[in-house]
Amino acid sequence: MSDSQVALVTGGTSGIGRETVRGLAARGWTVLVHGRDAERGHEICRTVRRETAGTATFHHADLSTLDAVGALADAIVDDYDRLDALVNNAGTWQDERRLVAATGERTDGTRAQVARTVAVNHCAHYRLTHDLWPLLNAAGGRVVTVSSGLHRRGELDTDRFLGPDGPTGQQAYADSKLANVAFTRALARRTDAVTVSCCHPGIVPSSRLARETGGLSRLGWKLFGLVGGLLPVGPVDSERAAAETSLFLATTDDTDGLHGGYFSDCGRTEAKPVEEATEEQCWAWTADVVGVDPEWPPVESGSDT
Repeated sequence: MSDSQVALVTGGTSGIGRETVRGLAARGWTVLVHGRDAERGHEICRTVRRETAGTATFHHADLSTLDAVGALADAIVDDYDRLDALVNNAGTWQDERRLVAATGERTDGTRAQVARTVAVNHCAHYRLTHDLWPLLNAAGGRVVTVSSGLHRRGELDTDRFLGPDGPTGQQAYADSKLANVAFTRALARRTDAVTVSCCHPGIVPSSRLARETGGLSRLGWKLFGLVGGLLPVGPVDSERAAAETSLFLATTDDTDGLHGGYFSDCGRTEAKPVEEATEEQCWAWTADVVGVDPEWPPVESGSDT
């Protein structure tokens, strides 16, 4: 147990997530670092202890395995009674259509096969937020979900999220990032107890995610960095600069205008408009996929709704 503020950062062992971990620890926070690479995870924890006033512990989980997401949440609930910030940062980009089994069983006893990009980028974070809600609620905490300017190219059609024949690469990624925005807005409609927001961090050519896209060579990424300020998805940043918006949303004392918002460069901006009914359908679909009751968060004490 820790007396300092506590945050969980998914995908915290590299790239923007690692810089988010460092930024929180520099503020004296206790940071729970999620990742798949134990060597990198323990290294960033050692760096935190050596260079900052904060502390960090590593938590391993493969977010494409939705049962593992539940196990990660259970481990945190066992050790902590509050969570001041959940930074849903982990992300993947798959050039081939890969599927993972959903957690929730359908009426015929089978499990839906979900595109890995959507499972990691959206479904896992929905489930993690759900399972950690009691800790977030106890702290009056924050949920920060890292989306992308590419969400504007996405479609919020859950039929595209299932089976072997849906989109891949940039389109699948854009769809998942639009789901991040829809999740933030739907959750904000359901609670005022926890401040929820999402953001575009910027595109970082040196990041693992950029390297894994497969669509550009190393030289292409270098040129991409030079012209990044001209692109519709926003300027290209260093990993440290790209983490600034996540850190701002997780730590700022001025929460005015944060709730339900989409942010870039630490300022609120307009996200792609989606009909509320479509966002609500995505919420219910995701609850079914990850095996939870869609009627969450619980109604807050004293609420008239």
